Parts: sequence; C-alpha cells; structure tokens
Amino acid sequence: MKRNLLVAAFLLMLVFVNAQPNAPKGFKWEKVEALSDEFEFFDTNKWVYSLWNYSPPNIMKKSQVSVKNGKLNIKAQINNDSLRWMKTGRIMSKSQISYPMYTECSMKTASISAYNTYWLNNGDAENRNEIDICENNANPSNPNVGHGVAYKPYIMQSNIHHAVNGENKTAPSFASTQLLSNSNVNKGRRTDETYHTYGLYWEDDRKCHFFLDGEYVGASLAPRQFTRALNIYFGLWTNKWDGFAKKENVINDTKNTMYVDWVHTYRLVNKTN
Repeated sequence: MKRNLLVAAFLLMLVFVNAQPNAPKGFKWEKVEALSDEFEFFDTNKWVYSLWNYSPPNIMKKSQVSVKNGKLNIKAQINNDSLRWMKTGRIMSKSQISYPMYTECSMKTASISAYNTYWLNNGDAENRNEIDICENNANPSNPNVGHGVAYKPYIMQSNIHHAVNGENKTAPSFASTQLLSNSNVNKGRRTDETYHTYGLYWEDDRKCHFFLDGEYVGASLAPRQFTRALNIYFGLWTNKWDGFAKKENVINDTKNTMYVDWVHTYRLVNKTN
C-alpha cells in the first residue's frame, strides 16, 4: 500500500509541460532519437510503411502517408474497390524499445468514424504484446456504440492486449478530456478539435501509466508479463465496432486526415551513465 501511494505521488509530479514524469531517484530520462521525430520530413531511417491490412473496407497504402508543414499526415480516401473501398495508412518504427520507458505525441484526430492510433506492438493476432496509448474515434457512425456517441470524441481509449496462442487478455482505460483539471486549456475539447498530448510511462513488465494533456490519468496492469520489445505505430482505420466511416466524410478533406505534430520517446538510464 505504501509503495502504491509513493508511486502515485511521484507520477503526479510533472517535469515538463508535455507530461513527462519525474525520473525515479538515481535515474534520468534519456531521449531515444530513433523513436523521436519532429516530422520535418519522412525519415526512412526511423519509419517504415506498415502495409498489412485490417479487415475490409480498409486497405493500407504508402500513398496515404505524408509529411506536410511539419506534421505527419495519415489520410483516408475512397479506393476504387467494392470490398476494400477505404484506402488509408500506417507507419511503424524501425527501432524497438522495452520498459522502463516513456513516450508521448501531439496528435489531432480525423473526423471520420475510424480509429486514430498511437500504439506499441510486437507480434501477430495470435501471439503479441500490445499497448494502445490512444485509439480514439472522434465521429462514430454507430449510434449504439459503447460509452455513447457523445462521449467518444473526448476519450483517449487506451488498452493493453496480451495474446498467447490466440487467447487475448486486455486491460482497457478510458481517460477523457472532459475530466481534465479546470485549469487545463484542453479540458472538454474534442480530439479532432485541437492537438492533444498522449503519453505512456511503461514502468515494468506489468504496469503502464497513461497521461493526457500533461495530466496523469491512470494506470493499467497487464494481465500477463510483457516479454517483448515493442515498435511504435501510427495509423488510421475503420471497423464495424463503432460503425464504418461514412463515405461523405471520407471524401471531405477537412475531416479525413489525422495529424501528428511530434513524437518524443525516452528511456530511463542511471545518472552515472
């Protein structure tokens, strides 16, 4: 109990405006350049196009990923195919990282019924370690979606997936901008309205702590021990769970793109290093 209180107290103290937590005594945060990017250009030394497909109507294409005006753009558009009619994109870091680490990004979501994702993963559907930092859908088309349509544009929607031989165990978390402190300029603002900062402190082989717009918003405990180093991903995709994207929104260039301003990643190192 005492240890849990100390951990909570330490996590509530923030060093930087962007949400990076204080390093434990005797340690410091060291930036991992291979997993950090200001997106002035598409850096092929850091990122690859991840083109495996989700279920229809998605099809992943290089053409849907670009860097413009200092932002990573992932854009959904109509694809000329009756089955896979929404072309979109996803990128994956070339480098991997394990705990203890911290990563955060500044992201503005698309305004279509699709998941705007910032996540860590290694493996496949049957066997994998996965940490979803943000998997927001700002404009769900399914009126009966869980938590309610009105709530969805404000939630970070974090989760942990740990699959072994097809058995997937999860630990979801649903932080909302509506629950931020009154002094936070992003309190109550939609994820597709402005840029929000999403953060993860991956503490150990079980525990993940999440941050939203500079505030600590809770922890999730993995149902199994993490055993893999993970890659960072950004992607945009639609699914029946929240309702498929409406074509009239996919063709609307004011709605069909998710933007990432930057991503910063750090590892804990001994201060004597």
